[in-house]
Amino acid sequence: MIRQTLGEVLADQGLVTQQQISAALAYQAAAGKPLGEIMVELGFLNESQLIAALAAQQHVETWDLRSSPPDPEALSLVSGEFCLDHLLIPVKVQGESLIVAMRNPGDLDTIDRLSSMTRMRIVASQASDSALASILQRVFGNDPVLRESVDSFVSKALSEMGIEISEVPTGELLKEEETRPVIGLVDQIISDAVAMGASDIHIEPRERKVELRYRINGRLVHIREIPSTLIRMVVARIKIMADLDITIRRHPQDGRIEFRRDRITTDLRVSCLPTQYGSRVVMRVLDRSVAIKKLDELGFNATNAKLFRKLISKPYGIVLVTGPTGSGKTTTLYAAVNEIKDSASNFMTCEDPIEYSLDGVNQSQVDEKSGLTFAAQLRAILRQDPDAILVGEIRDGETAETAMRAAMTGHLVLSTLHCNDAPGAIPRLMNMGIDPFMLSTCVNGIVAQRLLRVLCPECKTPREPSDEDLQTLSALGARNANKVWEAVGCEACHKTGYAGRIAVHEVLPFSEHVAALVAKGDATEAIRAEASVYGYLPMSKDALARVLAGQTTLSEARRLVAFDDFERVGDEVAVEVLPLAS
Repeated sequence: MIRQTLGEVLADQGLVTQQQISAALAYQAAAGKPLGEIMVELGFLNESQLIAALAAQQHVETWDLRSSPPDPEALSLVSGEFCLDHLLIPVKVQGESLIVAMRNPGDLDTIDRLSSMTRMRIVASQASDSALASILQRVFGNDPVLRESVDSFVSKALSEMGIEISEVPTGELLKEEETRPVIGLVDQIISDAVAMGASDIHIEPRERKVELRYRINGRLVHIREIPSTLIRMVVARIKIMADLDITIRRHPQDGRIEFRRDRITTDLRVSCLPTQYGSRVVMRVLDRSVAIKKLDELGFNATNAKLFRKLISKPYGIVLVTGPTGSGKTTTLYAAVNEIKDSASNFMTCEDPIEYSLDGVNQSQVDEKSGLTFAAQLRAILRQDPDAILVGEIRDGETAETAMRAAMTGHLVLSTLHCNDAPGAIPRLMNMGIDPFMLSTCVNGIVAQRLLRVLCPECKTPREPSDEDLQTLSALGARNANKVWEAVGCEACHKTGYAGRIAVHEVLPFSEHVAALVAKGDATEAIRAEASVYGYLPMSKDALARVLAGQTTLSEARRLVAFDDFERVGDEVAVEVLPLAS
């Protein structure tokens, strides 16, 4: 059988035109790279299409290592040294045959050696360099004997994409940590973030540099700068760790990394977004070593704690926790689950992603790419005889309606919603298509929260309130305040003036009278007024109490919490006519 060229295979499959083949061949003559890599680089193909074409050229099947990782039985048959020397990985035992994913399935000598070693028939399949780099790193990367070989292959895979490990700006002197191999650099970035208690890692390409920032206590802190020539290499390394396609550079990608260092496992949610100067990467840090908090550790004041416990102790109905991204909603829900779960109940969750493992709770992962949405997952959970359900987030009308119906049929449902405050969740759900009467009968109550930074005890300083401070404090009912605190900054708090965060809340219980107002579609102000009879207090009151107690600053509270501190100026407002700018 005459073997076709790669160009002929691609043309037969209708993936490229003759003009594109000619352009790629002309580029190859100058660049000296393999034709397939050039076509991917020029945007004529993606990596999956190239791998399928290479497999067709060799008359073998492809093997997707991302969706079908190696079986332990297959891995046990071939040494790590052999896998790394020949760039292959055994993936499955099938009767008397061993399926092997290879970089070059046409390497008959290697296939013969494998057959002699394993005494099995070898079925070679085509795998991509990026997938092989990722799986070899995962399987053998922690072996001190093999780590150098793994790192060498990963570096080689990156280099063949046109990313050189040794790339540095011409004439620019770099520090030692900036010139070390990219694998160690990325590992250090993640390790430092975990050690500093960061919740997010931001890698941001600028015109002449790459800025590295960590989100610590809710605020981004500049850590260091990385030369701009290293951004492609750093991003490619992170994509390999997250099992993402390193050839995709023009579209956003999301993934997940399981990072191990010093017997500590940290999960990272990865988001890559193409920008003007390269891919911007944000990694959300989910430290498994951090224990799930108890309700008493979340900062609820006595009134709000009592109300919240009443809401989650009901046998059915829905309890919503609202707030923006990063306000601690999931932490609150996990604490609630830990408090009310017991061995006689079936507590189930559908989350995206599963952030922490809950003992005794059946947790499931949403996968919207495959069609497993929150709504679809929730419908499946309802067939699993649950007593209580945690829904990671209500994002759309379908999920909202399914959650409401679950609450109507005798289940306790806990979920989160993005809105500004507790009463604001009512029009938000109505806007999703939920009937006011259904809301009034299904909802037990709504919690809103924010995370305020706590003043560093080492450097916080008291001062007299300014006139503006007094105006705000007076409008909120604190007319006799004679002291507030300010953030200074010291080595203990990384010069930020703050150390840790504390939650402030408002809890809106759906009493009989509040539910009646919701069913009638009354304004949120009427609902607030009625709920105040049952203990509802605006979040601004909780934040003010933290300010007066010296836990945080007034400016920090104003940054996150809306204060209704407008001053009345009389019935008639004089209009001052100002001259126009020339």
